[in-house]
Amino acid sequence: MSLRSHKKTCAVLVILWMGTIAALPAAALDFNQCVDLALKQNPRMLAARARQAEAKGAVSEARGHLLPRLSAAFSASQSNNALTVFGMRLSQRQATFNDFGAGQFNPNNPAGLDIAPNELNHPGSYHNFGTKLQLEIPIWNGGAVWGRLRQMRAMLQAAQSGNRMARQKLVFAVLRAYDGVIAANAGISVAEKAKRAAESYVKTSRALLERGVLVKSDLLSAEVHLEKVELAVESAQDTRANALDTLATLIGWPESMTLTVAGPVQPALPAAPLIVLQRDAMTRNADIIALRHRAEAAQDGIHVARAAYLPHVNAMADQEWNGRTLGNAAPSYTIGGEVTWNILDFARGGGMDRARAQHEQAMAALQEAQGKLRVQVAQIWRKAREAALRVKMRTLAVAQMKEAQRLVRLRYEHGVETVTGLLHGQAELDRARAELVAARYAQAMDRAALLLAVGQLNPRAITGARPIFAIEGAP
Repeated sequence: MSLRSHKKTCAVLVILWMGTIAALPAAALDFNQCVDLALKQNPRMLAARARQAEAKGAVSEARGHLLPRLSAAFSASQSNNALTVFGMRLSQRQATFNDFGAGQFNPNNPAGLDIAPNELNHPGSYHNFGTKLQLEIPIWNGGAVWGRLRQMRAMLQAAQSGNRMARQKLVFAVLRAYDGVIAANAGISVAEKAKRAAESYVKTSRALLERGVLVKSDLLSAEVHLEKVELAVESAQDTRANALDTLATLIGWPESMTLTVAGPVQPALPAAPLIVLQRDAMTRNADIIALRHRAEAAQDGIHVARAAYLPHVNAMADQEWNGRTLGNAAPSYTIGGEVTWNILDFARGGGMDRARAQHEQAMAALQEAQGKLRVQVAQIWRKAREAALRVKMRTLAVAQMKEAQRLVRLRYEHGVETVTGLLHGQAELDRARAELVAARYAQAMDRAALLLAVGQLNPRAITGARPIFAIEGAP
């Protein structure tokens, strides 16, 4: 073998090896892994975390208004305004009697007091460099600052509750997509079982036709049934592809990687009575808790508006340095306090009315949400109980129809049953299997919806479940 041929052979082997590695299936993701991926990058969680961060910033801002504020300023100015120049000289402690025109004053001149001093009225151009430190100390502002702080803290708690609800809703969405893939896989299994049965019927019908037991129309009916089943298989595969696309979007799965899921999961059904679940929902549902905190924030808004009717007390302290040069400045300080009371202000009444109206709206929204949630919990609880009974009934129906179809097929193979009866029985069995898949999926969703309503939906409440078709053997 030549060197060139050897290189070509090695290159082909490398390409085949790389293709084999690329064709290996990716590791299947279980439900908890899907939830972890969704919580890290899903836009819903990013938005919820951003709202919580915004609320934290509002709390920090409100708390900052309780603390003293220190500011520094530097100024450089030049002017020939008589009042400004005189003020500059005073702040620099450079004022003299000549600034008042003392050199022009003559006590022997009767009109001396009426003479306009040139030094005072026309000082010429003068400049000043000023440095100032100012400390502002809020003492009491009618409770406005404390009320605003309580209001922002309540809004932060509402945002935190919203974050928890966003997490639970995202867990619900992931479960719906994840179980949708599981149900789609089960649907494909049902369709493939139906396809194998239909292929067997076509084969049997062809053999019976050759023996003269059947007519050709019976064979055509079996072939038409096979085509319908093949279409059902393709439809089930499309359903799985759609479910995988939904799940991939939720968890941010790369398009270049194949997504597969692990075993099925099943949410736990709360064992508490309905009245207990309704009471738990009122205290644990994150949406209700968020509305309750918003109502508290609206109540604090009334206190903020009432502060406009009360006096405000503040203190301040200034330290200044003024001079004609930066290194030679005269220091001075000012310390003082201020009490202001807005005695007459017609606008503040509107602010109080608006705050009270906002509180009433918040309370009305809370009461409405509590009533809807109480009804919702009752409805979902009943649906979840019905779903469990429906799964049990569908399971028994599948077992019964499977046995009935086995007997029909035996009669058909011996020529004592028509192809119409055989195909009708198989269609009923296929429909029963599909209804069992739908019932199990609905059961999982109803349980998850109940856990979400009572504020208990989390990955720990969702455990692995046995395969959907564990009760069945081969078709």
